[in-house]
Amino acid sequence: MEIDFLDPERLFSLRLVWDTAALVLIWLVQLVIYPSFQHYLTPEFRTWHTSYTRRVTYIVMPVMIGQLALYLYQAFNGFSWDIWLNLALIAGAWGITFFRAVPAHSAIGLAESHLPLAERLVRENWFRTVLWTAVWLVTVGGVFS
Repeated sequence: MEIDFLDPERLFSLRLVWDTAALVLIWLVQLVIYPSFQHYLTPEFRTWHTSYTRRVTYIVMPVMIGQLALYLYQAFNGFSWDIWLNLALIAGAWGITFFRAVPAHSAIGLAESHLPLAERLVRENWFRTVLWTAVWLVTVGGVFS
């Protein structure tokens, strides 16, 4: 028996998996990880943050790349408004990630006090949280349509 990995139902299931992974990850970052930065003294935080950023990349990047790859594949293999909408939302989240969050993480380890940057990360991460939540809602909306 041959499995058709490009079957629309199978692709939708993959989409739901990647979008749910991104949703859980961003809410974990927003509600647990970034707020925890404010509970470290700066010397200990620098050591921990270096380790954290390296390790979390092994979790975050596969989710981001997997989600983007699936949406790009679907976007260029047939028009669907929800695919293009989610691709735009994902692009926005990527932009915030690489033009705001990554530079803030780079600066936070060098700052005399990491607390102002930690507060900024929490504030600015709400934009990514809203974008990835919207992606998930668009996808889940497809389950019920």
